Amino acid sequence: MIPLHVQAVSKTFHPPKRPKVEALKNVSLKLEAGKIHGLLGPNGAGKSTLIGMISGTLIPDVGSIEIFGVDILKQVRNAKMLMGVVPQEITVEMAFTVREVLYYFSGMYGVPVKERNPRIDAVLAELDLTDKAEERARNLSGGMKRRLMIAKAILHKPKFLILDEPTAGVDVALRQRIWQLVRRLNAEGTTILFTTHYLEEAEQLCDSITLINHGKVIREGNLKELQKEFAQNTIHFELFDTSVEHLPKVKAVGVEFEYPLVDLEADMHAITSHYNGNLKSIKSGAASLETIFLELTK
Repeated sequence: MIPLHVQAVSKTFHPPKRPKVEALKNVSLKLEAGKIHGLLGPNGAGKSTLIGMISGTLIPDVGSIEIFGVDILKQVRNAKMLMGVVPQEITVEMAFTVREVLYYFSGMYGVPVKERNPRIDAVLAELDLTDKAEERARNLSGGMKRRLMIAKAILHKPKFLILDEPTAGVDVALRQRIWQLVRRLNAEGTTILFTTHYLEEAEQLCDSITLINHGKVIREGNLKELQKEFAQNTIHFELFDTSVEHLPKVKAVGVEFEYPLVDLEADMHAITSHYNGNLKSIKSGAASLETIFLELTK
């Protein structure tokens, strides 16, 4: 069964004393089970509005949304029970301890009483929160609160998980831990919808992507196929120090640089000789997701 099926949804906001905002325009999306799907787009593209409608916090003006065949507009509670959601904003129950928060949410999502504490202990250990179990949520750091939000979302072992920029503002260690968790959950069969502004992150984690801009889907598909489609006869490389004298014909593209490919052996030798120990990475062939993103969004 399809984890998520969004059909022709649109949403317009009417703020008082300001022009209307068409946040989404006839957007459709269908996720393949057991995959990690990236939802990408620049700021203001409509990603958060779409996530809000999928998770049941916003109602579309037109269109339908089904979670494993359950219409979230007609059966909100049943649909919400089938998914876990980690929103972009940090929202935790400040007055309660970490364990109390998790126990409450495990009950909300129907985890049997006998399984609650063992499941809570396992999630706390995985997210390195065991020593914070009796700490009140208000006393946690921002990174710890982010971990608690993820713990809340996976306690009931949902088969569909929404992660809305889960690594925004976190340190490198926590980002790596979240990546490991995402990969493990996916390996166990969880379908994941992942939004991020870190394109390298999407490139590392996602099997497929949907790119939206100005409220419309402008491209979607398998990431590897998109990279092949946008591949050019160029060599892509990154530098530790970008303020160096460059070879002729080198072009900056985001955080990467491009060099026209004529003779692979000779051109690779020219780059490695010129930049030597300043090379951070180098590759030829498939276009990076950043290149695709910049090309499609202009």
